[in-house]
Amino acid sequence: MKNIFTSLVLLIFLSCQTTKIKNDTYKIATSSPELGSIGQSRKNTKQENSFAVRTLPKLENKIRITIGIVPFNRKLNKVYKSKARYNQNQTKVAYIDSLPKKPELVTIKILDINGLVSELNAAHNEDVFRLLRDTENSKIITSIAVSLSVDEITKIRQSDAYYLINSQEKKYTIALYKSGKKTDVIDINTESIVGYQTSRFCWATNQKRQWYIADIVEGSTSCNGNTQSSLEDKKSKSLFDM
Repeated sequence: MKNIFTSLVLLIFLSCQTTKIKNDTYKIATSSPELGSIGQSRKNTKQENSFAVRTLPKLENKIRITIGIVPFNRKLNKVYKSKARYNQNQTKVAYIDSLPKKPELVTIKILDINGLVSELNAAHNEDVFRLLRDTENSKIITSIAVSLSVDEITKIRQSDAYYLINSQEKKYTIALYKSGKKTDVIDINTESIVGYQTSRFCWATNQKRQWYIADIVEGSTSCNGNTQSSLEDKKSKSLFDM
């Protein structure tokens, strides 16, 4: 009985650290990292999520993203209100469960993984590549759930394509397009981010036995084909083969 009670308490506690949005699990933390940021995903002594941002890659080409719009529910509203305790500037959300029309939440996810991988392997991100190569367990934020204004959500609905772009040094914005033409941009305030998803890097070597980033996979998904999550294993294997 004690084990069952302990498991139940653990399950309830862990459920407070994550939330489901459109069947995807998002991590909840007192402060949330930006889309595209790279760093270390951790849990503190209280098993609360945290993400220590180390860098933001430079984007010389725009990266296609996908945007979804979902209504707030009781749990999302509870999560959002809990984050307000740590952020006095957080935008107020008027959620009333009995009213049929609910405030809306926006999910933003990197769609063009191949384009992002190319940017990370490029010469202009040499310092970022070196960081990833020399550190272990670095991850990248590939999706966020964020509360935007009604006006911004309207602009999103009026667009048919969305891209992550560099607006200035180490700063991203969302570019909105309609029929192939750029119509507007949206700045994402980190204070309005409700949750995030992390992905990890998969590595491979070319014909010259040089390492490169081959893929980015969500969560704990395994690396596919000839790619792998660790550089050390393949180094050891190469030496053994010799």
